[in-house]
Amino acid sequence: MSAYFILEIHPDIEDQAIDDYLACISPDVTFHGGNVRACGGKVQPVQGDRRMNRLVIIEFRTASIAREWYDEVKQANEDNARYHSLRACPAVVVAGLDG
Repeated sequence: MSAYFILEIHPDIEDQAIDDYLACISPDVTFHGGNVRACGGKVQPVQGDRRMNRLVIIEFRTASIAREWYDEVKQANEDNARYHSLRACPAVVVAGLDG
C-alpha cells in the first residue's frame, strides 16, 4: 500500500530553504523509490477554517519504506544546515489507498 510523507512548512520559511531541503533529500528519496508530489506550492483551502501552510508531499511504496527513508535521511544529515532549516516543521507518514 502506498504511503505519503507530508511535511507542513512553517510560514516564516523562505523559498530558498525549501529548495535547499529538497536538494538535500532528493538523492535519498530516489534511492528509496519515492516520488516528490508537491514541494512548497501554494495551498488553496477548500474546506474548514484551518490555515494550511505550504507542504512537501513525497510518495513511497509503503509506510515502512517512508519511515526507513525518514530515519536514514535524518541520521545522514545531522550536521547539515540545509536539512535542519525545515527540521522543526511538523511531519507525518500517511497510508494511502491502493486499488
